[in-house]
Amino acid sequence: MKALIAVLALSTTAFLYAAEVDHFSQPELDTLTDSRNALNAEVAQRIDRALVRANRNEPHLKPRKVQRVPVRSRCNVDRLYDSFRVLLARPLVGQVESYAEQSPDIERLSTLFQDSVYHEFTWPHSPSLVLSERVASVVRVGDDYVGTDKFGHFFTEGYSYFEETEQMHGSLKNALLFGEWTESVYFGAETTGVYSFADLVANFQGLRFWNRILSEHPDPLTESPLAPYVLCENERWVIGDAFDWLDYVDPAWNESVNCSMLRTDALLGKVMTSRPECRAEALPWERYGALAPMLFNQKGLSVLPAYLQPEAILALRHPELMTEPRIRLFKDIRERLERWRIRRDVRREARSRKTEKP
Repeated sequence: MKALIAVLALSTTAFLYAAEVDHFSQPELDTLTDSRNALNAEVAQRIDRALVRANRNEPHLKPRKVQRVPVRSRCNVDRLYDSFRVLLARPLVGQVESYAEQSPDIERLSTLFQDSVYHEFTWPHSPSLVLSERVASVVRVGDDYVGTDKFGHFFTEGYSYFEETEQMHGSLKNALLFGEWTESVYFGAETTGVYSFADLVANFQGLRFWNRILSEHPDPLTESPLAPYVLCENERWVIGDAFDWLDYVDPAWNESVNCSMLRTDALLGKVMTSRPECRAEALPWERYGALAPMLFNQKGLSVLPAYLQPEAILALRHPELMTEPRIRLFKDIRERLERWRIRRDVRREARSRKTEKP
């Protein structure tokens, strides 16, 4: 059990800044000003800065104690992606996510943790959410309402998807399974108690962004080539097509449309005391086609099923390693951790009752 607690503590420490969003406790969303132009401008200036960095003469180290000699970058692709990553894909809390949460140019609606649908969660069951009390704000992009956390998912996890597909040379399935794994473990169910399908959509749309930087492969959604954001001209990177959030954001980013699942019946029950309404009928099925079943929650607010548990996803990601005994071992570890959480809650409630006695 000490090992289980150590794993939980490590996950919580590493991802303490993971946020959830509450679309259900925002009755005045339709009053929000559209932030699309401001968010587009923020991304555009970061892309400009990334190109300046990518075009900069790269120092070349000769043997020790010998002067650095500048070398022309000559449209170095690795340097280009690295520059985009530095300017847009910061770990934990992304740059555009921070901008959306803090900029005076962005109108947003915020919910305190104690006023959110998660307010009855306790730290053993939802350590990163309860300890940080970090509930993402909601902003308007075009006609859609988006949690600011989705901008971090778009750029940072979108890049992880890009790498999981070997920059689109490999299978899209690898990226989608990676996303399911992160939501079932350290970005979702095991640390916040919430498995967010809207996060998965933002991740996937982020993959589309990274693929479109050079557009060397067909778009993974439309399966057609799109105009690249960056071109190589005269051995320098230059702007190609303009970035626009409307190419990516849709109702599936909204967690009151593409609703989340909860890790346990108990957590679902706590959320349902706030009487949230899931509007799954607004999901854009036609746009996503065959990808929709992996990105959409068709059951509304519900409990995470067996096929989305960590051991089941890991068996699909690494079938060559996940033998039946190993699958049972992972399941046993997960169930023991859940029992530990329940015991912690029982003890906490017992201490609370004892304190309240006259």
